[in-house]
Amino acid sequence: MKKLFFILQLFLFVAFNFFLLLTAYQLTGSASSMERPSYHTPVYNLEEEFDPSLKRLNSLKKFTIYCDSLYSEKKLTGNKVSFEEIYPEIASSAVRERFYHGYSLYGFRNNFMAMLLSQVSMEGISAIVIPDDILEYPYAACSQQSIVLMELLKQKGFATRKVGFQGKTTGHFCFEVFYGNGWHFYDPDMEPDSKVLNAYNRPDIQFLAQHKEVLLQAYAQYPTEKVLDIFPNYFYGAVNKFPAPKALLFQKITKTLSYTIWIAFLAVFILVRRKYLRMNRSVVRQMEIHLPRVPAADIPVTYYPTYSA
Repeated sequence: MKKLFFILQLFLFVAFNFFLLLTAYQLTGSASSMERPSYHTPVYNLEEEFDPSLKRLNSLKKFTIYCDSLYSEKKLTGNKVSFEEIYPEIASSAVRERFYHGYSLYGFRNNFMAMLLSQVSMEGISAIVIPDDILEYPYAACSQQSIVLMELLKQKGFATRKVGFQGKTTGHFCFEVFYGNGWHFYDPDMEPDSKVLNAYNRPDIQFLAQHKEVLLQAYAQYPTEKVLDIFPNYFYGAVNKFPAPKALLFQKITKTLSYTIWIAFLAVFILVRRKYLRMNRSVVRQMEIHLPRVPAADIPVTYYPTYSA
């Protein structure tokens, strides 16, 4: 048992130092710099509406302020604008310019717990769904761009719902916004032609699936086979519900653990260390040599009288 506790405290001490170093690495590093094994950072293809200057909008609050300023500018032009119709268009255009396509995943610098767990289970669990963390990167996948835009519009009082697609060769993630007594389809990642969609009052996905000529015209930059494989096969998510609640909870927990798990290892190490030292003291006491006590002999005591001078 003593040997087991010695090995256990050695393991806990090594683990404590390992996670403490990783935590220090996170605190001193940049969240926008991703480091993970076998991952290649997505590269801008020079075709999307990406504007590198917007990388400064690295939080949902900053991004919202930016969209609000664009809306205020529209109002100052003197034209009568409807908030419900114009604001989603402004926000959608801003997201299209803020990101280019590519998955942003957690790495050693911002959530090493999620990254490590994804290596032994599903890689997808480290695909970022927290809006502020998505905005740390210049690139984002279809689901991530939609999450940012959906969360922004929900803050502005719009109802939103996920629209998922599962074609024979690939899937896709978009969403719809409710205003003007109807749902309106948005796809910030694949960037359909807004002029085409707005000519039909920004229709919902049901309209687009039934009118394939409009769908193909809006997505004219993609092969017809790809468009017809993805978009006719759609399904809806719940209204005003975060589209990935389990992933959101997992990532919030692992982010917290990435900064605090060393404390748990330290606490357990201290407990095991105390137990090990108590066991050592017990063994030492058992090894002590106890000499037999010799009883004192019955020696008569002589009393001398006291004389006073």
